Amino acid sequence: MKLIIQFLKQPVTIVGIITALLFQVFFSLIWITGYDHVTDRIDQLPIAIVNGDGSAAQSIADNISASLNFEQVKSLSLAEAQDRLGHRSLRMIIELPQGFTASLSEPSSGAKIRYYLNESNPQMVSNVMQGVAAKVTAALDAKSSAAGLGGVLTALKLPEAEAAKIRSSAASRISSDIQIVNPATNFAETMVPLMVVTASFTGGMLLAMNLSKASATLAAAAGKWQRLSARYVLMAGTALTGSLISTSLLNTLGIHSSQGFLGMWMFEFVVILSCMTVANLSLVLLGDAGAWLNIALLSMQMLSSGATIPRDVLSPFYQSVGQFFPAYYAVDGMLDLVIGGEGIMHDVTALLYIAAVATAGSVLLTLLRREKGAIRAEAAANA
Repeated sequence: MKLIIQFLKQPVTIVGIITALLFQVFFSLIWITGYDHVTDRIDQLPIAIVNGDGSAAQSIADNISASLNFEQVKSLSLAEAQDRLGHRSLRMIIELPQGFTASLSEPSSGAKIRYYLNESNPQMVSNVMQGVAAKVTAALDAKSSAAGLGGVLTALKLPEAEAAKIRSSAASRISSDIQIVNPATNFAETMVPLMVVTASFTGGMLLAMNLSKASATLAAAAGKWQRLSARYVLMAGTALTGSLISTSLLNTLGIHSSQGFLGMWMFEFVVILSCMTVANLSLVLLGDAGAWLNIALLSMQMLSSGATIPRDVLSPFYQSVGQFFPAYYAVDGMLDLVIGGEGIMHDVTALLYIAAVATAGSVLLTLLRREKGAIRAEAAANA
C-alpha cells in the first residue's frame, strides 16, 4: 500500500491516469454523438438519375425519382455525373440508356437499367447503393410485367388464381446492369486509409509530446528558436523515415499505388508531416496539457475523416470540422492511390496548407512567449 501511495505522489503517475481516463471520455463523447442517428441520415447520400432515352423514358425517370428517398441530383449528362462519382460527390448514378423504352416491348431481350457505383468509398456506401439498385429494378420490373400481361390476362378471362400464377412465373422484363468504377478487389485496401490516419496522428502526437519534454529539458542550453527549429527538423526526418517504412510494408504486403511507390511515399510523407505539425501546435499552445487536446483531435479526425462511414451521413458539425484537419484529406488521397480516383493534388495542397497554418501558429506562439530566463535577466537589468 505504501508503494502505491508513493506512485500516486509522482506527477507522471497522475498524468498517466488522467490521460487514460480522458481517452474514455473523449472517444465516448465524440464517437457516440458523431455516430448518433447515422442510419436516419442515409437519405443524405446523393444519387443522380440520368435519362439517356429522352422524352420516351421521362415518365419512368420521374417514377424512379419519386420512389427514392435520397438526395437527388438531376439535369446532369452522363459524363458530368461520372466525373462527380469519381470525386465522391455522388454515390451512385442511375441511367436509363438510349433505347430503354423500345426494348421494353421486346420480351425476348428485355431492358436493362444501368447503375454506376464507385467502390473507392467506405464499404457502407457500396452496400447501401447495391440494395437501392436491387429495389429500383425489382419495382420497375414488377410494374412493367404487370402492365404487359394485364391486357392479355383480361382478354383470356382466366380465374384470378390462375392469372396470379402466370404473373408470378412471367420472365423478368427489366434487369440490372451494375458498372463498378474503381473496384476494390481486396477488403484490406479499403482499410488502408483508416490505418494511415490512425498511425500518422497517433505517432505524431506521441512524438510531439516527447519533443516538448525534451525542449523543456534543454531550455538552459538553447534558445526558444533553436529548440523550435530542432523540433521541426526532427519531425521532418521522422516523417520521411516513417512514410518510407509504411509505404515499403504496404507494397510488400500487396497494397500498391496508382501513382507508383514514390507517389505513395511522398503522399504519406505529407500526411504524416501535416499530422505532426498539428499535434505539435497543441503542445506549443498548452504545454503538456496539449497531449490531452490531441486525444480529442484524434477521436474527432477518425470519426469525420470518411474512412469508416461516408461524411454525408454525419451531423453538420462533424462534416464541417473535418475539413480543417489532415485526416479528411489523407483518407481521400489514400482511396485515390490504393483503389482509384481522380487524383491527389487537391488533397496534397490542402495538407500542405494545414501544415503551413499549424507551423505559423507555433511560430507566432513562440514569438509571443517569453522564457523565464529572459524575464529574470530583464528584471535584474532593471534593478
